[in-house]
Amino acid sequence: MFWRISIGLLAAFTLACKGPSGPEPGTEPQAVSGPEAYAVPEALVEASQLQSLLGKEHIVVVDFRKREDFDKGHIPGAIPMWRSDIEAAESPIPGMMASAPEMEALFSRLGIHPADTLLVYDDQACCDAARLWWVLQVYGHGKVRLLNGGLHAWQEAGGALTADYPPRPASQFRFEGSGNPGLRIGKEELHQNLGTPGFIVIDSRSAEEYSGLRQKAGAAAAGRIPTSTNRDWAGATNYHGDKKFRSTRELKARFAFAGHPDSARVVAYCHSGVRSAHTSFVLTQLLGYPSVRNYDGSWLEWSATEGAPIEIDSVTKMFK
Repeated sequence: MFWRISIGLLAAFTLACKGPSGPEPGTEPQAVSGPEAYAVPEALVEASQLQSLLGKEHIVVVDFRKREDFDKGHIPGAIPMWRSDIEAAESPIPGMMASAPEMEALFSRLGIHPADTLLVYDDQACCDAARLWWVLQVYGHGKVRLLNGGLHAWQEAGGALTADYPPRPASQFRFEGSGNPGLRIGKEELHQNLGTPGFIVIDSRSAEEYSGLRQKAGAAAAGRIPTSTNRDWAGATNYHGDKKFRSTRELKARFAFAGHPDSARVVAYCHSGVRSAHTSFVLTQLLGYPSVRNYDGSWLEWSATEGAPIEIDSVTKMFK
């Protein structure tokens, strides 16, 4: 339980524009060298490389979009998965990550094995795909790569689509080891650390949500977590262009406020932990921040918690 509410109102609206296991042999994308290299270049696969990986043993391509979109056309050999598939069946907070047994049952039904490397794509500049990446990092399955630019990049490279989906034989998937539970943070620990030196909170939502001008459906209130800095997740990508991640130079400038990677303690949050998973991917895999935690409950949980401290700048409008 929290003990205070801090709300600051401004008279004007705030308006803004929106703009760890190693890979299997033979699955490594070519690493980029030099000053523009990402911290973990093998975390991404390019569309130009994906064609040669299709059909290889222990390579599973995951289409992380809604099933109706998958059925209209997907990368050959891909299997369907969506956010609702990896959400907890019973949770008072919508969208929380599924339990390890729930994930193991899902992967077993889909025919995924512990030795498999997952190549994941979506059509939202890797935002949805990064959610699956993050959940699997928590449970210790590090063999996950995101398709840079997603389905857009695949089609731009001349890649074919198909509506065929021959299901894979069921498997007996189990996570190996204890995973990385430290990649998550709960509301009590987050609240206790607010304002402490070196503790950086990043709000990955839009500027309108951050200011309080926009309240998305499901949230109990508008506003933001105090001390947080807004960095809309989409700004880390060429969202309105090729949908690929921005260069190391651009990303370092964008997140310079977070301080040196080796000393910063970073927490990312958004509406439901999806966009902040994308920010977690950018900070850890592309920029090399070793201490980044995703607040899974995010604004849905925080805004619904009695006494949770909230800041707000704007008169609020309700949006679905």
